[in-house]
Amino acid sequence: MLPLIQNYFSGMITIFMLHRVHPFQPNRLYPNENMKISPEFLDNFIEQLKSQGYEIISLDRVYEILQNGEKVKKQIVFTLDDGYKDNYELAYPIFKKHNVPFTVYVTTSFPENKAILWWYVLEDLILENDTLLLSENSIFQTQTKVEKEEAFLKIRDIILEFKKENFFESLNKLFFNYKIDWFGKNKELCMSWEEIIELSKDKLCTIAGHTKNHYALNQLSIEEVKSEIIEANKLIEENIDKRIEHFAYPFGSTNEIGQREFDIVKSLDFKTTTTTRRGTIYSKHKEYLECLPRIMLTEDFSIKDIGKIRRERVVTI
Repeated sequence: MLPLIQNYFSGMITIFMLHRVHPFQPNRLYPNENMKISPEFLDNFIEQLKSQGYEIISLDRVYEILQNGEKVKKQIVFTLDDGYKDNYELAYPIFKKHNVPFTVYVTTSFPENKAILWWYVLEDLILENDTLLLSENSIFQTQTKVEKEEAFLKIRDIILEFKKENFFESLNKLFFNYKIDWFGKNKELCMSWEEIIELSKDKLCTIAGHTKNHYALNQLSIEEVKSEIIEANKLIEENIDKRIEHFAYPFGSTNEIGQREFDIVKSLDFKTTTTTRRGTIYSKHKEYLECLPRIMLTEDFSIKDIGKIRRERVVTI
């Protein structure tokens, strides 16, 4: 791993995207497990970065570098999306140990206990059954691990097509044959307001916005997009008593956001906004603060990833 790091980061700044920091569970399904890195990996990775002269900085510092036209290199940013409980319980102590800054983008339905973490509910359902009977007599065989993961991906695609207006009703219709508590995962997996407030008091942590409900923004009207962002930020600000100056788009790929969403967010005057589009940061990104790229950090980060980031390419739309 060590010899590869220097070849990989070709821009001035690399913003990493994480979701969960938690030990892997071999009996669970890959699509959800792939959202994790282990605490050991994060700890070792930070040590490797430091040993090779990388500086880990905050999003405020990213904004400052771009605004001032500073010539820097080997700058790293850690961001964590959504607000999972392990961000507080397992990731925070590691960042604290190494005295490095990090950002948590909070979706407010998480601490409000209103999040529908359907991807984990679906995983449990698949793991507990050898066959699933869904609406319109759709049958999925889920006896083997391969069948279970294939079923998960196919059903996930169905759910992702549901419209916001009747999302909950569509879920219940799809799983009409099963009694499901769609909100049961909140206390198990989501940070509480008390934990978010505690994080916010540490100068290492930046709490940032990630909407109320984590909808794909291109499925919403302009007013709905603004409401999702502004009302969520207001709720966070009321809890932590700090202004929200940074934002990440839910999902954040070309499938969910485009120029309309960039224009809306630009009008809200954040310092930075991040996408899930793959790339590193160059000085020209000063002109694209509403759509900064990131790189997803996974446990299998290796040589096969090196060529996937084009040098001197500014990722926008």
